[in-house]
Amino acid sequence: MNSLMNWLRHSEMNWGNEEKENSMAKSVLTELAQDLTEPFKHVIVGQVDDYCAYLTRIEGAYIFHQHARDEMYLVMEGEIVIEYADGASVSVGEGESLVVRAGEKHRSRSEEGALVLMFKARDLFAA
Repeated sequence: MNSLMNWLRHSEMNWGNEEKENSMAKSVLTELAQDLTEPFKHVIVGQVDDYCAYLTRIEGAYIFHQHARDEMYLVMEGEIVIEYADGASVSVGEGESLVVRAGEKHRSRSEEGALVLMFKARDLFAA
């Protein structure tokens, strides 16, 4: 297993939650990842103020889209490519991150599949 996943396995990730009873909730990302059996489905890991952390599997290509606010990709396993509508693209490998700025038309893709932790405003992702 890769070093990033090993680190996550041994780390306690506590996220700020709006409700006091959830403020001590701990997420084990390796366990949540096992529930992701379909590409582009997501699991909410936690919420800090109006931003959420989402765990998702990327396989194949998503549709081009844009958001009113920034979003960040953190690749935990595999590799993704973020393609922009103007033809530019950025490869993001394991342990690397990329912020896509608000208003930039883009899509994500992965030929071999990837596990990605995304950070975005909670209203940017349809539940």
